[in-house]
Amino acid sequence: MKLKSMSMNARKEYLREIYPRYHQANKAGKNQILNEFTATTGYNRKYATRILNDPLSKEVKQRKNRPLIYTNEHVYYLKKIWDILDNPCGVRLQPMVTEMVEVLKRCGELVVPDSIAKKLCKMSSSTIDRRLETYKSRLIRTIHGTTKPGSLLKKQIPITLSRWNEKIPGFTELDLVAHCGMNATGHFIFTLNITDLATGWTESSASWGRSQTKVLEALKAIQARLPFKLKGIDPDNGSEFINWNLYHYCRSEHIHFTRGRPGKKNDNPYIEEKNWTHVRKIVGYDRLDTLDELNILNSLYSGSLRLYMNYFQPVMRLKAKNRIGGLLKKQYDDPKTPYQRLLRSRSISKDKKQQLTEKYLNLNPVKLKADIQRHLTLLRKLVKEQKEKNPLPRKVTYYVTQRIPLRLHS
Repeated sequence: MKLKSMSMNARKEYLREIYPRYHQANKAGKNQILNEFTATTGYNRKYATRILNDPLSKEVKQRKNRPLIYTNEHVYYLKKIWDILDNPCGVRLQPMVTEMVEVLKRCGELVVPDSIAKKLCKMSSSTIDRRLETYKSRLIRTIHGTTKPGSLLKKQIPITLSRWNEKIPGFTELDLVAHCGMNATGHFIFTLNITDLATGWTESSASWGRSQTKVLEALKAIQARLPFKLKGIDPDNGSEFINWNLYHYCRSEHIHFTRGRPGKKNDNPYIEEKNWTHVRKIVGYDRLDTLDELNILNSLYSGSLRLYMNYFQPVMRLKAKNRIGGLLKKQYDDPKTPYQRLLRSRSISKDKKQQLTEKYLNLNPVKLKADIQRHLTLLRKLVKEQKEKNPLPRKVTYYVTQRIPLRLHS
């Protein structure tokens, strides 16, 4: 029997069995017993000699269990809040517990007893992760892009390697998410996703196709919903962004227009993250190619989803990165919702902050999430009907279309 497979209690019982025999044996016998004892328990020889020669303790010390601070009743209310906030990690959930207890009580959705609420507010993020570990499940999916880099206007649109002033709301990253499923042929729906670097405020709009006109219309629809002025955009090098329509529009609206390096997705890390949390995780990977599906998506993006994500989902911002040896240590600020970050911004007027606060006080996160689920149920129903009408072939053929360069007009 080895040390790793022998418990502490078993080693103590074994010591009590050989202890009398060891003290009654002669020198040769003690040496044999000592060899057997060290081989069985894995103890060091000097340590084994010392405990065999010391007086044998008759009392068996029982390990004292730590007092149970958080009972199943605490976990019950914690899981309710965790589900309402769409299952965030403990680091993002912990600062929101106190606020959510008050919000749910105000909305009449969940009344947490005061004794339980006090302990929940003191629960650490690591404890939250441990107590919710049995309820967690993750689904990892891969995304295949369908956009291709453009070839014109690149010299007039600068590449930005250093970021804008991320403390001022209005400077954004944007990207398109394709809802083509496993078949990228024909016409289907795209989602234009845009996120603010300073606050994490994210807006989305669906469009039929990714033509220059459609992308510009989606951007205008998003711009009308933003609670701050759009000051800058930083897309990738796709032809849906690198075109004269968007270029002239940004110049007329005094919007800074920059782009990332071709083939470098890390130049747009904020929007790549939001593509997952605000689009893929919600809508999924099915093919969407009907007008009814487009209307449901836009109703979702312009209604309950944007309110739920921007007012109740905390965002963590990267403060610094330090390389220590071969490890990269990242430091984040305290998780706050985009709404909370807007209230702390000096660039937002008091009137606008008052409007945001009034809007926030009238929101019910439980009803918002229920409305999101209602939209998604209708969307999945339409997707299922389309699959039954037009089943996709087993082997999907991708056709390469000829790209006609845009001519510059004087």
